[in-house]
Amino acid sequence: MLAQELQLSRRWQQLAVALQFSILLLFQDAFTVWSSALFLLLFGWLLLRLYQQAEPLSPRQINWLLAPLLLLLFWQARSIGAMNLMFHILLLSAVGRSFSLKLRRDAIQLMWVQYFALSCGFIFYQQMLMALLIFGLLALNLMLHFQLFAPNSSQLKLKPLLKTVALALPIWLGLFLLFPRLPPLWQMPNQQQASTGLGSELDPGSIERLVQNDALAFRVSFNGPPPARELWYWRAKVYEHFDGRRWQEHSRFDRRQQQLTALATPAITDSQNRLDYQVLAESSFQRDVFSLGLPLSWSENLQPRPAALLQSTHLISQRLSYQVSSLLSPLPLVANAERQLNLQQAGNSNPRSQQLAMQLQQQYGSDGHQLSAALATLFREQAFYYTLEPPRLGADAIDQFLFQTRSGFCSHYASASAMLLRAAGVPARVVGGYQGGDWQASQQYLIVRQRDAHAWVEYLQDGYWHLFDPTAAIAPERILQGLAQALSEPERALLSGWQPGWLQQLALQWSHLDYLWSVWVLGFDQNQQSVLWQQLAALLHYWPLLVAISLGVLSLLMAYTLLHYRQQRLRQQQAPDHWRRQVLSVLPPPGQSAEPLSHWLNRLATANPGQAELLQQLRQHYEQLIFAGNQQAAYPLQQLIKRERKQLRALKRP
Repeated sequence: MLAQELQLSRRWQQLAVALQFSILLLFQDAFTVWSSALFLLLFGWLLLRLYQQAEPLSPRQINWLLAPLLLLLFWQARSIGAMNLMFHILLLSAVGRSFSLKLRRDAIQLMWVQYFALSCGFIFYQQMLMALLIFGLLALNLMLHFQLFAPNSSQLKLKPLLKTVALALPIWLGLFLLFPRLPPLWQMPNQQQASTGLGSELDPGSIERLVQNDALAFRVSFNGPPPARELWYWRAKVYEHFDGRRWQEHSRFDRRQQQLTALATPAITDSQNRLDYQVLAESSFQRDVFSLGLPLSWSENLQPRPAALLQSTHLISQRLSYQVSSLLSPLPLVANAERQLNLQQAGNSNPRSQQLAMQLQQQYGSDGHQLSAALATLFREQAFYYTLEPPRLGADAIDQFLFQTRSGFCSHYASASAMLLRAAGVPARVVGGYQGGDWQASQQYLIVRQRDAHAWVEYLQDGYWHLFDPTAAIAPERILQGLAQALSEPERALLSGWQPGWLQQLALQWSHLDYLWSVWVLGFDQNQQSVLWQQLAALLHYWPLLVAISLGVLSLLMAYTLLHYRQQRLRQQQAPDHWRRQVLSVLPPPGQSAEPLSHWLNRLATANPGQAELLQQLRQHYEQLIFAGNQQAAYPLQQLIKRERKQLRALKRP
């Protein structure tokens, strides 16, 4: 009966509490500091009751315990979010059930709540390591579930378990590959998670703070050889509004106000500069995605934005895989309003910089190519420095940078260049994204981290937006070799991440496995499944060959089954001799080889009265197995021989 009283060991209950604590750690992204502290108090009280072997709480006591906690959670529902509230209630129900484990059905309900809670952990994590951890916790919950129904003396046998898993694995694989892949029915809002990556504004210091983070941003695989490293400019943000100090995204980038969304796909057939690639982006809790040059086509999970940018159709709360085809060429001007927008200046701020721009305009005119070349020469020849720790700047930040400090990071050079170009009559804007990355030659994909964040300039000339990176003039090593090569030794210490050594290599190899997991398991979407179905449909044209192969495989399976059946019958016929040899291997040999084993055990019991009870158990198990045909007696007989081998071998002969 399901309603029978439980006699759970303290070890079982402690493992259940440890499992619930693991669930709390898995849900940390959904929990606040105060709610985590609340659950820690509940766990502490629960462990204290287990230590004191206290009686389970009654349903009335559980209601008095949980009711105020539920009211508190609902009162904080707006701040923690509806989805996160569900995770709080889920864990609270598991903890509450642990306080009242009295009937078997209570423990079963606890097991199912924990199954569901652990499965929800995949909402927060998609990494391979976390998947292995969650599967391990599910296995622990399964073991606890097994112990609810197994006899007290029973143990989980590894061999039958592995055989069952081996039989279930092809079924699971078939369901994974062939079962229809449904699109997500909902997206998880998470109000507690801060966005990562570039923000909606760029000021002196924003990029410097970001590049000190070694976290993974995205990974890229190309359909063919990768382009040259100096072309790895991954566009994500475009800043067009300048207030004299900081650059901000214009309101036209708001998805509710995209009047200039025309990312017109040009009729270009330049296959030489066309590049096809797949990006696996980490969760950023933003919508912006990364692309090269001018996107020509993209996955269904993306949509176009102004200034030839792309964004996800949903908030990127999990890893996102998408494909893009780009043209590595200047971007065409979409509308004249875009030109006027990128000529606007910030009033009377930075007067010395505006005067410098007028001098440059008088010398070179409003030719963007010549002005950008002049700025590159200026930065190279006027003792400017590239540093991760630039001095702080005040209100007229461009003036201070150009005429006083002359030390800055990529955002300083990009901001100053765009402002000077605008003041000289050339439409210009600042672009934020990532430049470079670590190319993995053996695995053929590119790793881009947050430390690869970068800012550069795009200026308008002859109807096209051209890329100009002033950092390439002052620190070409940054573009050609990476950030670390452009910094001094003390500044390199500011970059986080693994130091060179075996730990770095181990982390890198694990990153490769995680990438394959993401591409082949997490990235197996509807499109890839449709391709698989098409390939299977194409195989139907060869149905005679498939039928012949199937019959051959079926014949082999039948032959194996018949051979296995004959071997089983042979083992059954040989079983008495086998078990007789097993028992005699730990006993003194009988005087006559033909003497029945039961008779020899009785004689040994008479000669060894201290071990008479042990020998009697051995004889009973043997007779049950051989004469009564009770196969269940084989396991206790084998365990008894194994456990008492030393005492049996020390018996005296009669």
